[in-house]
Amino acid sequence: MMSQSNKHLVMSLSYLSLSWALLFWLHFSTEPNIFAHLVAIPSLFMFTGYSAYQIIKKGT
Repeated sequence: MMSQSNKHLVMSLSYLSLSWALLFWLHFSTEPNIFAHLVAIPSLFMFTGYSAYQIIKKGT
């Protein structure tokens, strides 16, 4: 049986890989827009990374 911290780690990595895959898809599928590509999408990458960190932190 997995420990609580391992469950949070798996959940965090699953969340991160799914959200970053969708953000990469969004980045390459939208037409060039300076705001989207230089502000919005990088901000979403950072926010999802921070959210994944918070999930791991909750498990410890």
